[in-house]
Amino acid sequence: MTSSPHTTGKPVNPRPEPDVVRYTTGERPWRRENTAPAATPVPADPTTETSGEATPDPASVASTPAVPADPALGAPTKADLTARPTPPPYLVGEPPVRRAATPPVGSPMVRPPTPRPRSGWQSLAFRMTGGRWNPGPGERERREREREAQIATQLRGKHVTAFFCLKGGISKTSTTAATSIALADLRPDPVFAIDANPDAGDLAERLVGDKLSGIAALARDIDSIDSLEALGRYTATRGRLTVLPGEPNPTLGDSLCAADFDAVLQVVQRYYSFVQVDCGTGVTHPLMEGVLRYTDTVVIPAAWSVTGAKRAAETIEWLRGNGFTHLAETCIVVLTAKDIVSGAVDKDAVLDYLSRAGDVVVVPADPHVADGALLDWESLQSATREAYLDIAAAITRRFDSRRKDA
Repeated sequence: MTSSPHTTGKPVNPRPEPDVVRYTTGERPWRRENTAPAATPVPADPTTETSGEATPDPASVASTPAVPADPALGAPTKADLTARPTPPPYLVGEPPVRRAATPPVGSPMVRPPTPRPRSGWQSLAFRMTGGRWNPGPGERERREREREAQIATQLRGKHVTAFFCLKGGISKTSTTAATSIALADLRPDPVFAIDANPDAGDLAERLVGDKLSGIAALARDIDSIDSLEALGRYTATRGRLTVLPGEPNPTLGDSLCAADFDAVLQVVQRYYSFVQVDCGTGVTHPLMEGVLRYTDTVVIPAAWSVTGAKRAAETIEWLRGNGFTHLAETCIVVLTAKDIVSGAVDKDAVLDYLSRAGDVVVVPADPHVADGALLDWESLQSATREAYLDIAAAITRRFDSRRKDA
């Protein structure tokens, strides 16, 4: 066969000249979004001898970067020339943007510290290791902390708690005084206690140790009270607890009526949102009508004796039958072990008999409570303090309730 005059004896170099195929910036074939037509391939020379080998695609060859010949490595192989390099990731479409998860607004940037234990072996371990090992509070202490947090619940609005029962002599004033101390010690807002017993109440004696008078004089001078300082002339204080004494003169006390209590409470609630009221035993007394008009929670003292349990149950029924259904359903019965009762009294039956109340709290017998003198919180037995704290927590759990009887 006669060779073509244009054919040389040299082997065909499959590498095109550098300027055979060029791409502009917008015509790079490896970009996915490129819709421009591919460059027109250069036609092969029909007179070129290929010795049976396929002629490489100029477009693919053009996209292959030139591999410089290294004398030490020899000439580039066919695989080196035809391998298509992986395009850089920033050229293949839009790369996914990886961002760290954004924490919610207001999330703490530090972990809350483990509370320092106050009692039990956990406290001993903390002190013995100089604080290097903090096992945290035990189960009992955690319950105590939860109760303290409950007692310190924020009060939105106003709340009046009334302590009364149809029977006297069952630690009503002691329960009012001790519960008021527990609340005042743990709450962020001050607590105000009113002695509204018309029968010579002694709440001030149990709280401050003095026999004082206040409610009758305040009701008489109510129009002159225009400041907290003016109100303070009729009250006594014990720490963060303020008490309005009752009227030791039974004649003056009996003359108080519902309108007097209305006027007194409206002035008190200008400065205090949380009010505790120690009432008398006469639910039909005119003063009691004014008390129940503002009451949000009722605490009913009771005793293990048969008459003490029955009078407490009758008090609940009286509330239900006189338009105070909500107070009857949410009332707190406090069983104080004051009198010695025989083994013939079935205490389980007494608890079952009073189960119609919202909560029943048992206060153990305590000589300091039975003394009837100035109430010292630290002189109470541990179990007695626990019971009064339970009463305080039960009261604050009723903050979000609203009276359905008006």
